Amino acid sequence: MFRKTAQESGLLKTFGGPGWIRPIQALEKLKDENYDPSDAGQTIARALNESAPALLLLNDVHNLIDSREVDLFVKVLQEVADSIKPGVLVMFSCYTSYLAWLTVNHPAFAQRINRKFLLRRFSDDEAALLLAKKLLAKRVVEDLDPTYPFDSEAVSALNVSANGNPRRLLELADLAIEYALAHRAYRVDAEMVRVVVPATAERAPAGNPTLVVPSPTPVVPLKPGTPPPKPNYLETGAA
Repeated sequence: MFRKTAQESGLLKTFGGPGWIRPIQALEKLKDENYDPSDAGQTIARALNESAPALLLLNDVHNLIDSREVDLFVKVLQEVADSIKPGVLVMFSCYTSYLAWLTVNHPAFAQRINRKFLLRRFSDDEAALLLAKKLLAKRVVEDLDPTYPFDSEAVSALNVSANGNPRRLLELADLAIEYALAHRAYRVDAEMVRVVVPATAERAPAGNPTLVVPSPTPVVPLKPGTPPPKPNYLETGAA
C-alpha cells in the first residue's frame, strides 16, 4: 500500500527513494504473527510522518474477528497513534459492537481514540441512485428506467432488507436479478424481493457502523475477555 502510493506520487526513483521505503518493504515480507507490534507501528508511523500531510484509512477492521493477529494488530495501531505527528490522520471503520469489544478488551488503545462518527443508513432514494449507477455500466439498451429491472417498490424492499447497507443492498439486488432470470421475469417487484429475501418486513431497525479517528466513548457493557462479536448486517447501516 505504502509502496504503491510512493510509486504513484513519484517518490520512488530508479536509484533511490524516501528513507522509510526499505523498512516498509521489510515489514511487507513478514507473514502471520512474525513481527514486533512496536517496531511495526513505528515503521508505519515514520512512513506517514515523512509523507505528511498523510491519511491512513483502514476499512472494516471488524473483519479481524477470526484472525489470531487481532491483539497484535491493535498494539500496532496503538504504537502508530503514539508516534504520528501533526499533519497525519489515522482512521478506521468498524461495526459499533466491535468498537465496544475493542474498548473493553483494549482500553489503552481506546483511550487514544479521540473522535468517532456514526454512518447513517441509506435512504430509498440513495439506494435507487446506487443501483442506477451500477446498472448504467451494464446497459445495452438506452432510454430505460435508470433502475430497470427494479421498480420503486422493489428498490424500497431491497433497502429495507439490507437495512440501508450499500454492500448488502448490492448483494440482495444480485440475488433478485438471478431469481428473475431463472423465472424468465422481465421486472423485479417488491413481491419477488420478498421471495428472495424472506421476512423482509420483519427485519428490525439497526444501529450504524462507526468511522473512528485514533477520548473514550460510552459503549455497551462487556466483560474483559469476551470474544469479539460477529459482524451482522442487521446492526449496521453502511459498509
